[in-house]
Amino acid sequence: MNWGWKIVLLYGLFVIMTLTMVVFFMRQQVDLVADDYYKQEIAYQGQMDKLTNANNLKESLEINYAAERKAITVQFPEKHIGASLKGNIQLYRPSNADEDQLVEVKPSENGEQLISVSGLSRGLWKIKISWTAHGEEYYNEKTLTL
Repeated sequence: MNWGWKIVLLYGLFVIMTLTMVVFFMRQQVDLVADDYYKQEIAYQGQMDKLTNANNLKESLEINYAAERKAITVQFPEKHIGASLKGNIQLYRPSNADEDQLVEVKPSENGEQLISVSGLSRGLWKIKISWTAHGEEYYNEKTLTL
């Protein structure tokens, strides 16, 4: 085999490798942070105001993973116990949007809410809580590893 055929063979292998990589990368699933990203970006200042309200509370919202209870515990501030709390808790899975869940805020009389993790995959989760109490809106989030 002379050097001309070697160049053609090398070029052919390069083309095959490039096409293989293109096909492989086109089949990869790409999860967006949110489907309505641009709509959320426009409302970002409102989100920052809610976060500021939550940070200004004397007693902050507590989000923890209780392995012995197999649940995520959310403890609302004492100031909000007994108030008509409204809002939602988003369980956000960065690696797979299909596993995201939305739970309504319904704390017990002592201000604690338990969220079962029995159906959740192990790994990284972001817990995003948006709630309203006494006419004020609040937002908090925490990253947990289950």
